[in-house]
Amino acid sequence: MKKYIIKRLLVMIPVFFGMTALVFFLSNMTPGSPVDAMITPEMGAADIAAMEHKMGLDQPIYVQYFKWLGRLFQGNLGYSYRTSQPVLRVISERIGPTLMLTLTVLVVSVIIGVGLGVIAACKPYSVWDTLASGVSFIGSGMPGFFIGLLFIYIFSVKTGWLPTGGMYTNANTQTLGDLIKHLVLPVLSLSLSSAGSFIRQTRSAMLEVIGEEYVKMARAKGMLERTVLYVHALRNAMLPIVTCIGMSIPGLVGGAVIIEQIFGWPGMGSLLVLSVSYRDYPVIMGITMYITIAVLVTNLLMDLIYAVLDPRIRN
Repeated sequence: MKKYIIKRLLVMIPVFFGMTALVFFLSNMTPGSPVDAMITPEMGAADIAAMEHKMGLDQPIYVQYFKWLGRLFQGNLGYSYRTSQPVLRVISERIGPTLMLTLTVLVVSVIIGVGLGVIAACKPYSVWDTLASGVSFIGSGMPGFFIGLLFIYIFSVKTGWLPTGGMYTNANTQTLGDLIKHLVLPVLSLSLSSAGSFIRQTRSAMLEVIGEEYVKMARAKGMLERTVLYVHALRNAMLPIVTCIGMSIPGLVGGAVIIEQIFGWPGMGSLLVLSVSYRDYPVIMGITMYITIAVLVTNLLMDLIYAVLDPRIRN
């Protein structure tokens, strides 16, 4: 297991640097400059050039990237061009809401997807199977942002049951109940998109193992049906399910960026959109670094779970 973990960690290093380099070069190749948002009518060409020199924007892109890497190794992500605050402080104010949203979505989507998938496999062509197929079709066929807009129209505009966006109603209502009300729509919008693939994968994997001899033997021994399904069948069906969950995490993170913007959720996704519009390169790179590390660490955990379930892949 130790060699397997070291091997996975070594693979993560070039992926991390490759992702940061790609985002850095693409960000700097977009038209415009961060100085454009700071120009005033009194400033001349010399003032603009001096500001670009002060920010290091007059240097080649590869030089800027290696300087950013040098600061990164020193634990310094620089300062925001937009607010002049340290990037670490800007991101730290937004990372909590993003983690809350994405982790809640992951848990809810796994519960819905795996739960409905198991029931659909155990009761094929039943009402539950039809319901699971409908949820899977909706989740796979509709993008998260469309589901989010549809939910806003139904549950906020028409019925008024849930708020349209934000994390709290106002500063005086920062309670757990108010937070949950604001969390329902963005979580459901993202969860339905992810749960669709989980339902299909779980149903398919369960149907394959239910007919195996060891499952029939467990039933012949008089074991409870619940024990047969969850101890013998589901455990052996978890390998493709875990793979599906791991592969959905990058899409979940990307979808959270759009959902946060739609619902006004004060997380890193909405901050990323704002930073891109202002060409705030240090904040963009800081968010990219955090998201890349989060995806890589989550995939590593999924690989470790996979190795526990199937010891053959450790070699």
